[in-house]
This record gives sequence, structure tokens and C-alpha cells, in this order.
Amino acid sequence: MPFEAAPSGRVRWPGFSHVVFDCDSTLSSVEGIDVLAASLGLEEEVASMTDAAMAGEVDLEEVYGARLAMLQPSRQSVAELRSAYKRHVVDDAREVIAALHELEIAVYIVSGGLAEPVEEFAIHLGVAPDNVRAVAARHDGLSGQWWLSSQGPVDQDYAGYDGGALTRSDGKADVIAALLDGKPGASMLVGDGASDLHAAAAVDLFVGFGGVVRREHVAAHAAVYVDAATLAPVLPIAAGPGGAERLESQAARRVFAKGAHLIETGAVTVRDARQREQLIATLSGLNRQETPRG
Repeated sequence: MPFEAAPSGRVRWPGFSHVVFDCDSTLSSVEGIDVLAASLGLEEEVASMTDAAMAGEVDLEEVYGARLAMLQPSRQSVAELRSAYKRHVVDDAREVIAALHELEIAVYIVSGGLAEPVEEFAIHLGVAPDNVRAVAARHDGLSGQWWLSSQGPVDQDYAGYDGGALTRSDGKADVIAALLDGKPGASMLVGDGASDLHAAAAVDLFVGFGGVVRREHVAAHAAVYVDAATLAPVLPIAAGPGGAERLESQAARRVFAKGAHLIETGAVTVRDARQREQLIATLSGLNRQETPRG
């Protein structure tokens, strides 16, 4: 952990150079697989499988392929997830990402969701495509009206997916470790599910997010847990000492103030009491005269 003792002997809250976000139920308030299921009337069946995996009751690998085999999502249905993600952006996600970039903190998205919609959603949020990892779905290029492909996109039948680390509950850590390999500075992961909690070993700080779905297993074990329907607290947590003073835009300062207010009023749990004390101490640098948005 990057929590070092200051000359006084007290723990000092660090600044972070890298922030990794999960996508579904973290940056967007929907689970992409559940959106696909709803369009086919299979929402209940698939949602129960998703919830079991996200709560850590079963390994993600046990349900990942089974859900897709049940749904058989065509290329068109996968493409339609792009607008679903955008319509359900979690409060302050775009503002937090913009402010992190203002502080020259690198932002990444690592998701077990399907790559095409996750990658486009990342662009919408201002995250570089090279900083995104997700699972590619395959489609049959000779299905549907393939002979019309020269005139524009045509729908294609589902033909499987590229398996790998992101389809396992314990695989996200490997992906994040490879993504951050050789990059200096402290790293932080923000996510809602068991696969994110498993990946805590790959970063310096794991921040559980319960703003969409509160998962008790994650809340009980996350070093920091955000229990508010906004990502605003992520900004002051990541910014570190002096971060507030380095923010120049009014939008960034407002979202910092909102996040700081939520931390100070108990919407964010820091399991280590000394670390909470030092996080609160880092917030004093901003003259927060704006009224934090609810």
C-alpha cells in the first residue's frame, strides 16, 4: 500500500497516478447482459445468474458463457447496448473522469462486458480506447443478409466470445497488472462486484462502489466503500494532498466539493481509522464555498 508515515509518524494519504474503473453498475447504472436479456424477456433468469456472480456466490466463469448461450445476442443487439450505457451514465462519471485528466491522472476501464459497447461508452466518457479492456463477442459474417454488407452494416448471428481472464471472477487482477505494468505511481480500482474485489491485489487501493447496487460482501471487505449514487467521492480520494489546489476548472472544483462533502458526512467508509483521518485532512486544501450538489 502507498500509505506512508509522514515525519510526524502519522499515516499520510497518497495521491494516485492511475484510476481503473469497472463499467457495468459502476460507470453505467445498467448491467449490459441484463439489458440484452430484457429485450428477449429473459431478464429474471439472467439477472439471478449475474447477481450470484457479482456477489461472489459462484465463479463468473460458470455463468459467463451460459448467459450468452441463452441469449444468442446478434451484432445488432450488442450494438444497441451502446446507447443503453450512455442513457444510464452514473452521476458525475464524466465530470470525475475529466477532472482526473485535469490532474494528469491516467484513467482506464476494465470490464467483463462486451467490448464493442464498452469501448464506445469509454470514448463517450473521455477514456482513450487504448486504456480499455473488455470481452470481444464473435458474430457469423455469413449470416443474415451478408450480401448487403457493401451498402452498410448488416445484422449477424452470435458465434461465441473470446474467453480469457475477464470471464473469470479472479481474472481481472491479471488484466489490470498487465495494463499497469511498468507504469510508475500508485493505482486505484473502483468497482461494484466480486471480480473487482478479487482484483484488489493488483492495485494499491480498492474502492468499492455501492451507488447502483450495494453488494454486502464487497462492502464488508473493500478498503474504501462509496455508499452514494455518485462517483464524485472518487475525485478527492484519488487527488491526494494538494489535488484540490491543482484543479482549475469550475466544473472540477464543484465535483471535488461534492465528493468531499460526501466523504465528510459519512457516505464513504474507510475501514482503517487512521487512513480516514488522513483522507479528511487532504480535503482541507479546497476553499469549498460552493454548495455541494445532492
